[in-house]
Amino acid sequence: MELYQLNTKQISWLISALAAAFTFYSPMSFGHLYMADVDEAQWNVDISPLYCRLWQPIPAYGMGLFENRAGERQFFILESEKQVYKSAQAQLAIVAPEWKFNESTQATGYRPVKAEEPLPSRFLDALEAGFFPDVKHPGWFDGHTVEVQLSSVNFTAAYQEYLQCLSGLYPANFEQLERTTVLFDSDKYELKPSYFERLKLIKGYLEIDPEVLRVVIDGHTDNTGRDGYNYELSRNRAEVVAAYLKKIGIPESKLLIRYHGEQYPIAKNKTPSERRKNRRTTLRLDKGDELE
Repeated sequence: MELYQLNTKQISWLISALAAAFTFYSPMSFGHLYMADVDEAQWNVDISPLYCRLWQPIPAYGMGLFENRAGERQFFILESEKQVYKSAQAQLAIVAPEWKFNESTQATGYRPVKAEEPLPSRFLDALEAGFFPDVKHPGWFDGHTVEVQLSSVNFTAAYQEYLQCLSGLYPANFEQLERTTVLFDSDKYELKPSYFERLKLIKGYLEIDPEVLRVVIDGHTDNTGRDGYNYELSRNRAEVVAAYLKKIGIPESKLLIRYHGEQYPIAKNKTPSERRKNRRTTLRLDKGDELE
């Protein structure tokens, strides 16, 4: 086998050539465009009274998602199968001159983009008009850039389903209804009408979320009065709330009633304002976790 010997000048030239080639092909110059081809673009809809989702799979990337949960604002989300490690600005646009706008948001993680209104509505309007929303964000390594486009192909029918879902979305979600406090006047246990609407929301939510097993109802008082009297008053306060829930249609089997007198204050009971906070019945939606 013949061996070639390189002199110092040749070695120096080879190193320079390799460095130039590496610079030309380095990750600093890399970028990828991800989008669904016309023949594979599809839109999917997930429908529930608790959330509405309209999403498009993006081959080799992940998906673009419009999501609206009960009681919350609509979001546009990019979900990536790879993680963006370095936090940086993502640029959002629409591919059509008359729709151009300049928006940006912070991008990182497996959901490099999560944008709230009004951007989701702008993207949906653009898709309905046949345009392609476009997002550029940092890629998988330094200097790498990713561009993602959503296709408007096959959008209209799925969008109509999504709009129909939005019209039936429940006005509140679990986190918003999980805990409720009903306050009472001093030495009283009458349920005020101002709480009726909130309690009706709880009743309606139980009908659409089978994961909620029961409503835990706890009666409390301030420290005014004797222990035995306060214990009985807290029982009355818990039971008057439970009675209303049963009246509007929640089965008694789904109600757990407890009462504690003045035992668990949430304020110090030193001022009228503090005592008012302690004259309460609390409700908690329970999904089967250990009771507190």
